[in-house]
Amino acid sequence: MEKVDEIKRELKNIQSRRSKWLMSNRRKNIHSLFNLGINPEIALDEIYTNLSWKNYIAGPEIDDHYPPIPGAIWIFGLRILETPCYLKFQDRPNGVVFWISVHEAKYPLNFPYL
Repeated sequence: MEKVDEIKRELKNIQSRRSKWLMSNRRKNIHSLFNLGINPEIALDEIYTNLSWKNYIAGPEIDDHYPPIPGAIWIFGLRILETPCYLKFQDRPNGVVFWISVHEAKYPLNFPYL
């Protein structure tokens, strides 16, 4: 499957840059991590260790904010400490992997390749 290969390449690509992962300080993210009893670094370590192509939901997409920030946006879902979490990151041209969303899923997550 061509799309699965693209997802696997993207994950391998971002995992090779773990030192450039940053998480947004959005209130929703911070609140969810507090409820899980972990800090952002632990959350990112969990994502790094456990995220696979099977967790894919959508992407790559372009940024829909004005003005748009360059870099493809990808959406995944992952259970972190048994809690279903919604993950959205932007793979920016400067090498930063910016985790826009790392929070408890508000709605059921649909994984198209499971």
